[in-house]
Amino acid sequence: MKRFANFSRTVSATPVRWQSITDPSQLSGIFARAANEGHTVRTLGAGHSFTPLVQTSGVLLDLDGFHGIEEVDALTHEVTFRAGTRLWQIPSLLKPYNLALANMGDIDQQSIAGAIATSTHGTGLAFTGFSGTVTGLRITLADGTQMRTSPTENAETFQAARVSLGALGVITHVRMRCVPDYTLHTAERVEGIDEISKNFIDLSKATDHLEFFWFSGTRKALVKANTRLPAGSSLDAPGKVSRWINDELLSNGALQAICSLGAFRPQLVPGLNRLATAMLSDREYTDQWNRVFTSPRRVRFTEMEYALPLENFDVAFTELRAYLEKARVPVVFPIEVRTAAADDTWLGTASGRESVYLAVHRYVRDVVPEYFPEVERILRRNGGRPHWGKEHSLGASQLSTLYPRFADFQAVRSTVDPQGLFLNEHLRHLLVEEV
Repeated sequence: MKRFANFSRTVSATPVRWQSITDPSQLSGIFARAANEGHTVRTLGAGHSFTPLVQTSGVLLDLDGFHGIEEVDALTHEVTFRAGTRLWQIPSLLKPYNLALANMGDIDQQSIAGAIATSTHGTGLAFTGFSGTVTGLRITLADGTQMRTSPTENAETFQAARVSLGALGVITHVRMRCVPDYTLHTAERVEGIDEISKNFIDLSKATDHLEFFWFSGTRKALVKANTRLPAGSSLDAPGKVSRWINDELLSNGALQAICSLGAFRPQLVPGLNRLATAMLSDREYTDQWNRVFTSPRRVRFTEMEYALPLENFDVAFTELRAYLEKARVPVVFPIEVRTAAADDTWLGTASGRESVYLAVHRYVRDVVPEYFPEVERILRRNGGRPHWGKEHSLGASQLSTLYPRFADFQAVRSTVDPQGLFLNEHLRHLLVEEV
Protein backbone atom coordinates (compact mmCIF):
# COMPACT_ATOMS: atom_id res chain seq x y z
CA MET A 1 0.00 0.00 0.00
CA LYS A 2 1.12 3.57 -0.69
CA ARG A 3 2.75 5.22 2.30
CA PHE A 4 2.60 8.85 3.40
CA ALA A 5 5.53 10.74 4.93
CA ASN A 6 5.68 14.43 5.75
CA PHE A 7 8.42 16.85 4.65
CA SER A 8 10.62 16.14 7.68
CA ARG A 9 9.96 12.38 7.55
CA THR A 10 8.97 12.53 11.23
CA VAL A 11 5.31 11.60 10.56
CA SER A 12 4.25 8.68 8.40
CA ALA A 13 1.14 6.61 7.74
CA THR A 14 -0.14 3.79 5.58
CA PRO A 15 -3.78 4.55 4.71
CA VAL A 16 -6.11 1.76 3.71
CA ARG A 17 -6.93 3.82 0.61
CA TRP A 18 -5.23 6.81 -0.98
CA GLN A 19 -7.67 8.59 -3.28
CA SER A 20 -6.97 11.44 -5.69
CA ILE A 21 -9.78 13.95 -6.20
CA THR A 22 -10.38 15.85 -9.43
CA ASP A 23 -14.00 16.86 -8.76
CA PRO A 24 -15.86 17.53 -5.47
CA SER A 25 -18.71 15.30 -6.66
CA GLN A 26 -16.46 12.33 -5.89
CA LEU A 27 -16.45 13.08 -2.18
CA SER A 28 -19.94 12.01 -1.08
CA GLY A 29 -19.40 8.44 -2.29
CA ILE A 30 -15.97 8.27 -0.68
CA PHE A 31 -17.38 9.49 2.63
CA ALA A 32 -20.28 7.02 2.57
CA ARG A 33 -17.98 4.08 1.85
CA ALA A 34 -15.50 5.11 4.55
CA ALA A 35 -18.29 5.45 7.14
CA ASN A 36 -19.74 2.06 6.22
CA GLU A 37 -16.32 0.45 6.60
CA GLY A 38 -15.57 2.21 9.88
CA HIS A 39 -12.72 4.29 8.46
CA THR A 40 -11.91 7.94 9.06
CA VAL A 41 -11.03 10.40 6.28
CA ARG A 42 -8.14 12.84 6.26
CA THR A 43 -7.11 15.27 3.52
CA LEU A 44 -3.51 15.68 2.44
CA GLY A 45 -2.14 19.10 1.57
CA ALA A 46 1.58 19.19 0.84
CA GLY A 47 2.75 17.29 3.91
CA HIS A 48 4.57 20.34 5.26
CA SER A 49 3.07 20.11 8.75
CA PHE A 50 5.33 18.69 11.42
CA THR A 51 2.41 17.33 13.46
CA PRO A 52 0.34 14.21 12.62
CA LEU A 53 -2.62 16.16 11.22
CA VAL A 54 -3.18 13.76 8.32
CA GLN A 55 -1.84 10.59 9.91
CA THR A 56 -4.43 7.86 9.32
CA SER A 57 -4.92 4.16 8.75
CA GLY A 58 -8.20 5.04 7.03
CA VAL A 59 -8.76 7.02 3.83
CA LEU A 60 -6.32 9.72 2.71
CA LEU A 61 -7.54 12.23 0.12
CA ASP A 62 -5.22 14.01 -2.30
CA LEU A 63 -6.62 17.20 -3.89
CA ASP A 64 -3.61 18.00 -6.07
CA GLY A 65 -5.73 17.21 -9.12
CA PHE A 66 -8.26 19.89 -8.18
CA HIS A 67 -6.43 23.19 -8.63
CA GLY A 68 -6.65 26.55 -10.35
CA ILE A 69 -8.87 29.64 -10.24
CA GLU A 70 -12.65 29.44 -10.65
CA GLU A 71 -13.69 33.06 -10.21
CA VAL A 72 -12.21 36.56 -9.94
CA ASP A 73 -14.14 39.61 -8.75
CA ALA A 74 -12.53 42.58 -10.48
CA LEU A 75 -14.12 45.07 -8.08
CA THR A 76 -13.35 43.46 -4.72
CA HIS A 77 -10.19 41.55 -5.79
CA GLU A 78 -11.65 38.40 -4.28
CA VAL A 79 -10.42 35.24 -5.97
CA THR A 80 -11.88 31.75 -5.64
CA PHE A 81 -9.21 29.04 -5.72
CA ARG A 82 -9.73 25.31 -5.94
CA ALA A 83 -8.47 23.83 -2.70
CA GLY A 84 -5.65 21.75 -4.16
CA THR A 85 -3.91 24.82 -5.61
CA ARG A 86 -0.34 25.07 -4.33
CA LEU A 87 1.01 28.42 -3.18
CA TRP A 88 3.79 28.29 -5.76
CA GLN A 89 1.17 28.12 -8.52
CA ILE A 90 -0.70 31.23 -7.39
CA PRO A 91 1.58 34.04 -8.66
CA SER A 92 1.29 32.90 -12.27
CA LEU A 93 -2.46 32.29 -11.86
CA LEU A 94 -2.99 35.83 -10.56
CA LYS A 95 -0.65 37.58 -13.00
CA PRO A 96 -3.22 37.92 -15.85
CA TYR A 97 -5.51 39.74 -13.43
CA ASN A 98 -2.73 42.02 -12.10
CA LEU A 99 -3.34 40.65 -8.61
CA ALA A 100 -1.19 39.17 -5.87
CA LEU A 101 -1.46 37.60 -2.44
CA ALA A 102 -1.22 40.20 0.31
CA ASN A 103 1.53 38.27 2.06
CA MET A 104 3.36 34.96 2.02
CA GLY A 105 5.71 32.96 4.21
CA ASP A 106 9.09 31.67 3.11
CA ILE A 107 7.78 28.27 1.96
CA ASP A 108 5.42 28.05 -1.01
CA GLN A 109 4.84 24.31 -1.30
CA GLN A 110 1.63 24.15 0.75
CA SER A 111 -1.84 23.82 -0.73
CA ILE A 112 -4.07 26.85 -0.24
CA ALA A 113 -6.53 24.80 1.83
CA GLY A 114 -3.76 23.41 4.01
CA ALA A 115 -2.29 26.86 4.55
CA ILE A 116 -5.52 28.34 5.86
CA ALA A 117 -6.41 25.21 7.85
CA THR A 118 -3.26 25.57 9.98
CA SER A 119 -3.21 29.40 10.30
CA THR A 120 -0.10 29.75 8.14
CA HIS A 121 1.28 33.30 7.98
CA GLY A 122 4.05 35.52 6.69
CA THR A 123 5.42 38.57 8.48
CA GLY A 124 4.28 42.19 8.83
CA LEU A 125 2.08 43.96 11.35
CA ALA A 126 -0.24 45.31 8.66
CA PHE A 127 -1.01 41.84 7.32
CA THR A 128 -2.90 38.86 8.69
CA GLY A 129 -2.15 35.22 8.01
CA PHE A 130 -3.83 33.54 5.04
CA SER A 131 -6.97 32.60 6.96
CA GLY A 132 -7.59 36.25 7.87
CA THR A 133 -8.00 37.08 4.17
CA VAL A 134 -10.58 34.35 3.51
CA THR A 135 -14.03 35.68 2.59
CA GLY A 136 -15.79 32.47 1.61
CA LEU A 137 -15.40 28.70 1.64
CA ARG A 138 -17.10 25.73 0.06
CA ILE A 139 -16.90 22.61 2.16
CA THR A 140 -18.20 19.07 1.70
CA LEU A 141 -19.55 17.73 4.99
CA ALA A 142 -19.64 14.19 6.31
CA ASP A 143 -23.16 13.57 4.96
CA GLY A 144 -22.09 14.64 1.45
CA THR A 145 -23.65 18.10 1.64
CA GLN A 146 -21.70 20.72 -0.32
CA MET A 147 -22.06 23.85 1.82
CA ARG A 148 -21.28 27.42 0.84
CA THR A 149 -20.08 29.54 3.74
CA SER A 150 -19.25 33.22 4.22
CA PRO A 151 -19.76 35.89 6.88
CA THR A 152 -23.42 36.04 5.80
CA GLU A 153 -24.11 32.46 4.66
CA ASN A 154 -23.76 29.60 7.17
CA ALA A 155 -21.71 32.08 9.15
CA GLU A 156 -20.95 29.88 12.15
CA THR A 157 -19.49 27.15 9.96
CA PHE A 158 -17.53 29.75 8.01
CA GLN A 159 -15.95 31.16 11.16
CA ALA A 160 -15.02 27.70 12.38
CA ALA A 161 -13.74 26.53 8.98
CA ARG A 162 -11.26 29.35 8.37
CA VAL A 163 -8.84 27.55 10.70
CA SER A 164 -10.22 24.06 11.12
CA LEU A 165 -7.34 21.55 10.72
CA GLY A 166 -9.60 19.68 8.33
CA ALA A 167 -11.82 18.61 11.22
CA LEU A 168 -15.14 19.90 9.81
CA GLY A 169 -15.10 18.37 6.34
CA VAL A 170 -13.19 18.73 3.09
CA ILE A 171 -12.74 22.32 1.91
CA THR A 172 -13.02 22.35 -1.88
CA HIS A 173 -12.97 26.09 -2.67
CA VAL A 174 -11.29 29.04 -0.96
CA ARG A 175 -12.28 32.64 -1.71
CA MET A 176 -9.57 35.07 -0.64
CA ARG A 177 -9.16 38.81 -0.71
CA CYS A 178 -6.18 39.55 -2.94
CA VAL A 179 -4.44 42.88 -3.64
CA PRO A 180 -3.14 44.73 -6.71
CA ASP A 181 0.13 43.32 -8.00
CA TYR A 182 3.33 44.72 -6.41
CA THR A 183 7.05 44.25 -6.18
CA LEU A 184 9.30 44.12 -3.13
CA HIS A 185 12.59 45.73 -2.29
CA THR A 186 14.48 43.65 0.22
CA ALA A 187 17.38 44.74 2.38
CA GLU A 188 19.23 41.99 4.25
CA ARG A 189 21.58 43.23 6.95
CA VAL A 190 23.81 41.54 9.48
CA GLU A 191 23.20 43.28 12.81
CA GLY A 192 24.03 42.75 16.46
CA ILE A 193 21.49 40.54 18.21
CA ASP A 194 21.26 42.95 21.16
CA GLU A 195 20.32 45.83 18.88
CA ILE A 196 17.76 44.06 16.70
CA SER A 197 16.05 42.28 19.58
CA LYS A 198 15.75 45.55 21.50
CA ASN A 199 14.29 47.45 18.54
CA PHE A 200 12.44 44.69 16.71
CA ILE A 201 8.88 45.61 17.69
CA ASP A 202 9.34 49.31 16.95
CA LEU A 203 11.00 48.52 13.63
CA SER A 204 8.20 46.09 12.78
CA LYS A 205 5.68 48.88 13.16
CA ALA A 206 7.60 51.02 10.68
CA THR A 207 8.48 48.32 8.12
CA ASP A 208 6.14 46.50 5.75
CA HIS A 209 7.67 43.07 6.40
CA LEU A 210 10.42 42.46 8.94
CA GLU A 211 12.00 39.28 10.31
CA PHE A 212 15.32 38.13 11.69
CA PHE A 213 17.28 34.90 11.98
CA TRP A 214 19.70 34.26 14.83
CA PHE A 215 22.15 31.39 15.36
CA SER A 216 22.19 30.79 19.12
CA GLY A 217 25.43 31.46 20.92
CA THR A 218 26.48 34.17 18.47
CA ARG A 219 26.28 37.95 18.63
CA LYS A 220 24.92 38.59 15.13
CA ALA A 221 21.59 38.09 13.34
CA LEU A 222 20.43 38.35 9.75
CA VAL A 223 17.66 40.96 9.50
CA LYS A 224 15.41 40.97 6.42
CA ALA A 225 13.29 44.06 5.72
CA ASN A 226 10.92 44.07 2.74
CA THR A 227 9.35 47.27 1.39
CA ARG A 228 6.36 47.15 -0.95
CA LEU A 229 6.60 48.97 -4.29
CA PRO A 230 4.03 49.39 -7.07
CA ALA A 231 3.86 46.82 -9.83
CA GLY A 232 6.06 47.89 -12.71
CA SER A 233 8.78 49.28 -10.47
CA SER A 234 12.28 48.75 -11.83
CA LEU A 235 13.58 45.33 -10.91
CA ASP A 236 17.11 44.71 -9.70
CA ALA A 237 16.88 40.98 -9.11
CA PRO A 238 19.89 38.79 -8.32
CA GLY A 239 21.34 37.00 -11.32
CA LYS A 240 21.13 33.24 -11.63
CA VAL A 241 24.65 32.75 -10.29
CA SER A 242 24.09 35.08 -7.31
CA ARG A 243 20.74 33.48 -6.50
CA TRP A 244 22.25 30.00 -6.72
CA ILE A 245 25.09 30.94 -4.40
CA ASN A 246 22.78 32.47 -1.78
CA ASP A 247 19.72 30.22 -2.03
CA GLU A 248 21.27 26.90 -2.92
CA LEU A 249 24.92 26.83 -1.97
CA LEU A 250 24.80 28.92 1.22
CA SER A 251 21.21 28.42 2.44
CA ASN A 252 20.94 24.76 1.51
CA GLY A 253 24.27 23.18 0.58
CA ALA A 254 26.36 24.76 3.32
CA LEU A 255 23.55 24.47 5.85
CA GLN A 256 23.18 20.79 5.05
CA ALA A 257 26.90 20.28 5.55
CA ILE A 258 27.14 22.02 8.91
CA CYS A 259 23.90 20.44 10.16
CA SER A 260 25.18 16.98 9.25
CA LEU A 261 28.49 17.67 10.94
CA GLY A 262 26.79 19.10 14.02
CA ALA A 263 24.55 16.03 14.35
CA PHE A 264 27.61 13.76 14.05
CA ARG A 265 29.80 15.83 16.39
CA PRO A 266 27.55 17.93 18.70
CA GLN A 267 30.59 19.41 20.46
CA LEU A 268 31.37 21.27 17.25
CA VAL A 269 28.05 23.13 17.15
CA PRO A 270 29.21 26.40 18.82
CA GLY A 271 31.96 26.74 16.25
CA LEU A 272 29.61 25.79 13.42
CA ASN A 273 27.15 28.48 14.50
CA ARG A 274 29.93 31.05 14.45
CA LEU A 275 30.91 29.81 10.99
CA ALA A 276 27.31 30.07 9.79
CA THR A 277 27.09 33.62 11.11
CA ALA A 278 30.37 34.53 9.43
CA MET A 279 28.89 33.39 6.10
CA LEU A 280 26.04 35.91 6.38
CA SER A 281 26.35 39.09 4.37
CA ASP A 282 24.43 42.22 3.45
CA ARG A 283 22.54 42.39 0.15
CA GLU A 284 19.73 44.37 -1.47
CA TYR A 285 17.56 43.71 -4.49
CA THR A 286 14.10 44.33 -5.95
CA ASP A 287 12.04 41.54 -7.45
CA GLN A 288 8.57 40.08 -7.84
CA TRP A 289 6.77 39.70 -4.52
CA ASN A 290 6.76 35.91 -4.50
CA ARG A 291 10.45 35.63 -5.37
CA VAL A 292 11.36 37.86 -2.43
CA PHE A 293 9.09 36.26 0.14
CA THR A 294 10.04 32.65 -0.56
CA SER A 295 13.23 30.62 -0.41
CA PRO A 296 13.96 26.99 -1.24
CA ARG A 297 14.09 24.72 1.79
CA ARG A 298 15.89 21.48 1.04
CA VAL A 299 17.52 20.68 4.38
CA ARG A 300 15.09 18.51 6.34
CA PHE A 301 14.19 19.89 9.73
CA THR A 302 11.38 19.94 12.22
CA GLU A 303 10.06 23.04 13.91
CA MET A 304 8.12 24.50 16.81
CA GLU A 305 6.63 28.00 16.62
CA TYR A 306 4.56 29.98 19.11
CA ALA A 307 2.59 33.20 18.63
CA LEU A 308 2.93 35.62 21.56
CA PRO A 309 1.22 38.94 22.32
CA LEU A 310 3.40 41.66 20.86
CA GLU A 311 4.04 43.24 24.24
CA ASN A 312 5.53 39.99 25.61
CA PHE A 313 8.36 39.76 23.10
CA ASP A 314 11.10 41.44 25.13
CA VAL A 315 10.61 39.24 28.18
CA ALA A 316 10.17 36.05 26.20
CA PHE A 317 13.21 36.58 23.97
CA THR A 318 15.37 37.52 26.95
CA GLU A 319 14.34 34.31 28.70
CA LEU A 320 14.95 32.29 25.54
CA ARG A 321 18.46 33.72 25.14
CA ALA A 322 19.26 33.05 28.79
CA TYR A 323 18.17 29.43 28.45
CA LEU A 324 20.21 28.89 25.29
CA GLU A 325 23.31 30.50 26.78
CA LYS A 326 23.05 28.28 29.83
CA ALA A 327 22.03 25.01 28.17
CA ARG A 328 24.24 25.35 25.06
CA VAL A 329 21.88 23.19 23.04
CA PRO A 330 23.80 21.60 20.14
CA VAL A 331 21.53 22.87 17.34
CA VAL A 332 22.75 24.65 14.22
CA PHE A 333 19.43 25.86 12.77
CA PRO A 334 18.72 29.55 13.46
CA ILE A 335 15.82 30.94 15.48
CA GLU A 336 13.33 32.90 13.37
CA VAL A 337 11.26 35.88 14.58
CA ARG A 338 8.29 37.39 12.68
CA THR A 339 5.08 39.33 13.33
CA ALA A 340 1.46 39.37 12.11
CA ALA A 341 -1.62 41.56 12.42
CA ALA A 342 -4.53 40.52 14.60
CA ASP A 343 -7.42 38.75 12.87
CA ASP A 344 -10.90 37.62 13.91
CA THR A 345 -10.60 33.90 13.15
CA TRP A 346 -11.74 31.61 15.94
CA LEU A 347 -8.61 29.44 16.07
CA GLY A 348 -6.05 31.61 14.29
CA THR A 349 -2.81 31.99 16.21
CA ALA A 350 -3.10 35.79 15.93
CA SER A 351 -6.81 35.82 16.74
CA GLY A 352 -7.69 39.00 18.62
CA ARG A 353 -4.16 40.25 19.10
CA GLU A 354 -1.12 41.55 17.21
CA SER A 355 1.39 38.77 17.49
CA VAL A 356 5.09 38.05 17.37
CA TYR A 357 6.18 34.56 16.34
CA LEU A 358 9.23 32.80 17.71
CA ALA A 359 10.23 29.66 15.85
CA VAL A 360 12.89 27.15 16.80
CA HIS A 361 14.10 24.42 14.46
CA ARG A 362 16.30 21.38 14.62
CA TYR A 363 17.88 19.24 11.94
CA VAL A 364 16.09 15.90 11.72
CA ARG A 365 19.19 13.99 12.87
CA ASP A 366 19.81 16.16 15.92
CA VAL A 367 19.32 14.35 19.22
CA VAL A 368 18.15 17.12 21.54
CA PRO A 369 15.09 15.79 23.41
CA GLU A 370 15.07 18.66 25.92
CA TYR A 371 15.21 21.52 23.40
CA PHE A 372 11.62 21.93 22.25
CA PRO A 373 10.05 21.17 25.67
CA GLU A 374 12.22 23.76 27.42
CA VAL A 375 11.55 26.42 24.79
CA GLU A 376 7.85 25.59 24.89
CA ARG A 377 7.74 26.22 28.63
CA ILE A 378 9.24 29.69 28.12
CA LEU A 379 6.85 30.62 25.32
CA ARG A 380 3.78 29.24 27.07
CA ARG A 381 4.33 31.24 30.24
CA ASN A 382 4.57 34.35 28.05
CA GLY A 383 1.10 33.83 26.58
CA GLY A 384 2.10 31.80 23.53
CA ARG A 385 -0.20 29.85 21.22
CA PRO A 386 1.34 27.01 19.20
CA HIS A 387 1.30 26.95 15.43
CA TRP A 388 -1.15 24.17 14.51
CA GLY A 389 1.17 22.63 11.95
CA LYS A 390 4.32 22.65 14.06
CA GLU A 391 5.43 20.59 17.03
CA HIS A 392 3.90 21.25 20.43
CA SER A 393 2.56 19.23 23.37
CA LEU A 394 -0.80 20.90 24.09
CA GLY A 395 -4.21 19.23 24.15
CA ALA A 396 -7.82 20.38 24.22
CA SER A 397 -7.92 21.37 27.90
CA GLN A 398 -4.91 23.70 27.51
CA LEU A 399 -5.88 25.03 24.09
CA SER A 400 -9.36 25.92 25.30
CA THR A 401 -7.84 28.51 27.65
CA LEU A 402 -5.98 30.20 24.77
CA TYR A 403 -8.92 30.75 22.42
CA PRO A 404 -12.11 32.51 23.61
CA ARG A 405 -14.12 30.86 20.81
CA PHE A 406 -12.73 27.34 21.32
CA ALA A 407 -16.02 26.00 22.72
CA ASP A 408 -17.88 27.54 19.79
CA PHE A 409 -15.57 25.72 17.41
CA GLN A 410 -16.16 22.45 19.24
CA ALA A 411 -19.93 22.96 19.00
CA VAL A 412 -19.80 23.55 15.24
CA ARG A 413 -17.52 20.56 14.73
CA SER A 414 -19.77 18.18 16.65
CA THR A 415 -22.79 19.47 14.70
CA VAL A 416 -21.37 19.03 11.19
CA ASP A 417 -19.44 15.81 11.95
CA PRO A 418 -21.11 14.10 14.92
CA GLN A 419 -19.54 10.71 14.18
CA GLY A 420 -16.00 12.06 13.89
CA LEU A 421 -15.45 10.99 10.29
CA PHE A 422 -12.69 13.60 9.90
CA LEU A 423 -10.94 13.05 13.24
CA ASN A 424 -7.77 11.08 13.81
CA GLU A 425 -6.17 10.45 17.19
CA HIS A 426 -4.16 13.67 17.06
CA LEU A 427 -7.23 15.81 16.33
CA ARG A 428 -9.22 14.16 19.09
CA HIS A 429 -6.41 15.12 21.45
CA LEU A 430 -6.39 18.72 20.18
CA LEU A 431 -10.06 19.43 19.73
CA VAL A 432 -12.21 16.96 21.62
CA GLU A 433 -10.64 15.28 24.59
CA GLU A 434 -7.33 14.28 26.08
CA VAL A 435 -6.32 10.77 25.01
